[in-house]
Amino acid sequence: MKYTSIVCGVTGSAHSQKAALEAAHLARKNGARLTYVYAIDITFLRGGITSAQHVEKSLERLGNHILEFAVEIASTLGVTPKKVVGKGRVLEVLKKTILEEKADFLVLGHENRTFFEKAMFKGSVEDQIGELKRQTGVDVTVVP
Repeated sequence: MKYTSIVCGVTGSAHSQKAALEAAHLARKNGARLTYVYAIDITFLRGGITSAQHVEKSLERLGNHILEFAVEIASTLGVTPKKVVGKGRVLEVLKKTILEEKADFLVLGHENRTFFEKAMFKGSVEDQIGELKRQTGVDVTVVP
């Protein structure tokens, strides 16, 4: 299948870097547009923290650095991606970006999560991909 618009979720992990490289390879191979997206989710800071805005701004700066690194990865293959920093729950940010970019393919890196992370983020990536696919119609690959 030939893809026309690819979205790749990025974080600062090594798995994410592998996913960014894979997405760039696929974009070049398919002549597709590529969008890297970083999600800022501070919903875990419910109540008690008066500096949530400072945390959000710090995460936004971090996200922009991570996106710049992903762009450098793509540029080694001659691909010029779009960068998106979204605010909100990760899957909602991915869904919104997929729909806005009219993406037909999503690339994610696989990271094993601790029990705490699974509880905090409502399960593993794999647990939530089916619902994301159902809502958007996008094909998904998870890079190990």
